[in-house]
Amino acid sequence: MNIKIRALIFVLVVGLTNISFSQETAKLEIINIKSEFLNQDRQILIYTPWLYEERDLVSFDVIYVFDAQHRELFDLVHSASSFIMGKKKFIVVGIQSTAYPEMEYYRNNDLYPMPINVPLENYNVQNPNSENFWKYVNQEVFSIISNKYRITNKRYLIGHSLSASFVLDKIIKQPELFDGVVAISPNLAYDDKRLAKDFINTKFDEFIDSKFIYISQANEYFSFGEKWVNAYEEVKAFVEQKGDFENNTILLKEFPDENHWNVYLPSLTFALHNLKEFIDKNTYEPKGDKQEITFKVSVLEDNDEAFITGNQESLGNWNASKVKLNKISPLEREIKLKVQFPLEFKITRGNWESEGFTNQTTNSGENIVIFNRNENEIKLKVEQWSDR
Repeated sequence: MNIKIRALIFVLVVGLTNISFSQETAKLEIINIKSEFLNQDRQILIYTPWLYEERDLVSFDVIYVFDAQHRELFDLVHSASSFIMGKKKFIVVGIQSTAYPEMEYYRNNDLYPMPINVPLENYNVQNPNSENFWKYVNQEVFSIISNKYRITNKRYLIGHSLSASFVLDKIIKQPELFDGVVAISPNLAYDDKRLAKDFINTKFDEFIDSKFIYISQANEYFSFGEKWVNAYEEVKAFVEQKGDFENNTILLKEFPDENHWNVYLPSLTFALHNLKEFIDKNTYEPKGDKQEITFKVSVLEDNDEAFITGNQESLGNWNASKVKLNKISPLEREIKLKVQFPLEFKITRGNWESEGFTNQTTNSGENIVIFNRNENEIKLKVEQWSDR
């Protein structure tokens, strides 16, 4: 073989090899659960963002996607969020509603609650089991995610149709557990408009923290009739009349040209854009006792200064030139600070034009979020300054 051709093949192989190692990839894991509450085998899907394992100090908010037995719904959420949410990255968990035909058990059994306004024989499903399904989610799924992954206390739920009803019910009944829900075409009419009435009677001004609640509808009139639409219209009238929901974001959106199924994509896209605005306004609030932490930062050059700036007074309250690390050696900078968790911060050289991309960020330059820390040291390595 010609020497030049051999050399060219070598270059191509080496180049492709390098590309494969530096390619931006996320990870998908499937976990099997033997649920005690459902007495069934269930699966959940877990998407972790690019460099999750390498960014071993960073904590992530979690989005829970219901009806993930429709894989396209789960895939749409983690894909769309990576485009729409910018630097903000999430762990995305898909919760499936598995069918067991031999037991006459289907998705609707998971999602319908026991009726309280109509007789069971006149109800939509004869074996409603949402109470046990909720125990499975709350006590088994949430527990697995909190024990296995680095997460913050921020949870967002996304549902479609009856699972949208389910997540909407949970945030108005137990708002302390969630920060927001996306309810795409929820059924508000079951059990004599039970969910619509519960929503209207909710005391949103008593919520301790700000919540994001998004409800959308498509052309359900043609699919499900007047009862479905009338229940939504009552909720819509209430939202428009009340107007002010304190610090909560209550958002309704209609897609009359879409049907009940294909509305998912445009509705999800609209919701995520607005959820991004909500998250940007409602940042992490440091709480609890202060803890002394030593921040150790490796820099690139002997003359590099390093500053830390973040979400509390000891971190400079996002003043990029206020808190300077001490020079310990030619390439080591260090400072001891008393901080409250969660931490959200960045490293700079004293101004926002010189942000540091570290081993705990990607080349997008996200804020570093650490929800808690048992050890009293945080070590970072600057891999590049944004102005060099």
